[in-house]
Amino acid sequence: MSMFLFWSCAILLAYVYFGYPAILRLCAAKAKGRSAQSSQDEYCPRISILLSVYNEEAVMARKIENFLALDYPSGMIELIVVSDGSTDSTDAILKDAAKGNIRFLRQEGRLGKTAALNMAAAEATGDILVFTDANSMFLPDAARRLAAHFADPSVGLVSGRTRYQLPQGQESFGGLYLRYEQFIRECESALYSIVGADGAIYALRASIYSPLAPRHINDFLHPMQAVIDGYKAVSGPQAICVEPAEDRGAEEFRRQTRIMSQSWDIFFSQIFGLMAAGRYGYCWQLVSHKALRWLSVPMLTASTLAGLALSTEGTFYMLASAAQLGFIGLALAGGRIRTGAPRIAFLFMLLHLAALNGLLRFARGDRFVTWEPRAS
Repeated sequence: MSMFLFWSCAILLAYVYFGYPAILRLCAAKAKGRSAQSSQDEYCPRISILLSVYNEEAVMARKIENFLALDYPSGMIELIVVSDGSTDSTDAILKDAAKGNIRFLRQEGRLGKTAALNMAAAEATGDILVFTDANSMFLPDAARRLAAHFADPSVGLVSGRTRYQLPQGQESFGGLYLRYEQFIRECESALYSIVGADGAIYALRASIYSPLAPRHINDFLHPMQAVIDGYKAVSGPQAICVEPAEDRGAEEFRRQTRIMSQSWDIFFSQIFGLMAAGRYGYCWQLVSHKALRWLSVPMLTASTLAGLALSTEGTFYMLASAAQLGFIGLALAGGRIRTGAPRIAFLFMLLHLAALNGLLRFARGDRFVTWEPRAS
């Protein structure tokens, strides 16, 4: 039993983190050879930027200035901001700014981000809906970069890319893990479709949008809806926004638990619809990239315990268990060391413990609707 447990978990982990990206890369290379992704920089459809906010007075004025600085024809773009019952000066800032192509709506009570986006989408006049966050600042050409992909009628969703601003002032696309994620996303884009959008900057054809359940998160569900409707969801890494780097810890664990509970909800509610629509290749990506990876912690725990039980069987199992225990120790050290391998291991464990906790919270019946803004 211990040997079966060790090898089954070890093989699954190796597939998820090494085998899947390798297979994906080979398949994506062939797909690129068959059809190149196209975009036209001069293509400027009417777009509506939708933003849900709650108590964002610290960044709201800067977000409006950022919108006004976008390099996009003024008659073809609008910003619709919905305040989800804000209690600080957010509404006052928005009322002062609401003129021309900036519109302000208020949602009474705390109904949540998704309900606010449903309200904004119902008021939008654009052919393309762009989703973002209050603390995510677009580069001047970001809206053009997103819109350009929709010149291809097969494209239903385009995800941009976030660049993080560190406390020292320098900017980065994130550490090794985020670059690894971007590599996978671009391969998925070339093959079937991406399985998740960057919530800080992505665009969707308005014809695809349908009101979402308040407990669902839009950036995970929208690529699936685009695929079910027969469109592709693609990566557009040249469309960039900048936001502050996160100081991850207990607060981030709670945030990721909420996100992961919502993500499991979407996975279980959509996977059968995707299969019924014949999107088997996309389902393979969804299970390999998301569901199996979210189970990394129980697989790592099981293989470590099984390896310890088998350590008397040979040097290999002893070394394997030592390596796994060493990784766990590295992650514990990463709670205090904010750079290098310990920090990477810490973030890995934080995210995947949150994935497990999110699954348990979902199974328990917990549903998350509202959110709190990050410290800016």
